Order: sequence, then C-alpha cells, then structure tokens
Amino acid sequence: MENKEIIQELEQVAPLLNTIAKTPVQTVPTGYFDHFQVPIQVKETKVVQMNPGRKWFTLAAAAVVIGFLAIGGFNLVNQSTVKTEPGLVINMEQIAKMDIDQSVQALSNDAINEYLKTANALAGPENSLHQYTVDAISETTVAEISDEELQLYLSE
Repeated sequence: MENKEIIQELEQVAPLLNTIAKTPVQTVPTGYFDHFQVPIQVKETKVVQMNPGRKWFTLAAAAVVIGFLAIGGFNLVNQSTVKTEPGLVINMEQIAKMDIDQSVQALSNDAINEYLKTANALAGPENSLHQYTVDAISETTVAEISDEELQLYLSE
C-alpha cells in the first residue's frame, strides 16, 4: 500500500524518476566472497625515529617567545606614563603626588567657564550641567546660584 503511494507521489513530483530501473546496477557474482583470498605478506620494517635533536630547538624557541611575552607584559603593567593624545604624556607618579585642592584653586574663572561650556556641548541639551539641581526641595539649579553664594559655600 505504501509503495503505491510513493509511486503516485513520485509521478506528481518527479515523473522522470519513475522511468529509471529499480534493479541494482553493479552486482557481484554469487559466492564471490566465499573463495576470495588476498595474499598477506609480513615484512619486518626498520623503526625510524623522528629527528630527536630538533626537539630541544622547539623547546628553546617556545621558551624565548614566552620570555618576550612575560617581559613585555611586565613592562606594560609597570609603565608609569600614559600616552593619551599625540604629544601629551601623563606621568602617573606625578598625578599621585599632585595636590588636587591647590590645582583647582589655581584655575582661573575663564578656564572653568570654558570647561563647563565644552562639557555642556559634549553632553547635549538633555544632559546639560546647568540642569542638575543642587537642592531637591527648592529645585535650585547650578545656573541660578550666584557667585557670592558659591564663595560662601566654599568658605564653609
């Protein structure tokens, strides 16, 4: 029953396949493998070692590569300067010894204003520094605080 369904489906899908004969194309004579014999020849072969002198060379090359990687990594981790932009080198030891309060007090008002303008331009209007509130209760923004109030706050 299933065979008829398969033949009908093949007639619909690929009628050419039904025209091909269903008998095996290649056959072996009956009893061929019963008397089949292959002559087996056993020969003693010489054992050849792979170049034993080359093994130390491979190990030495691997040790040199690992040494270069270890020294390079050690130098990278213990590097005391950081290169940020072409021509600008930051010494990490100098930053660690720097007095931040003194450095901020040495900044001019123009430099601070220029920084705030640049930061606001980079942040975009939705993240502007002047939109942050200083006091959540009164909703006072940074732009609304006078210089005198800031100086009074800093002196406290």
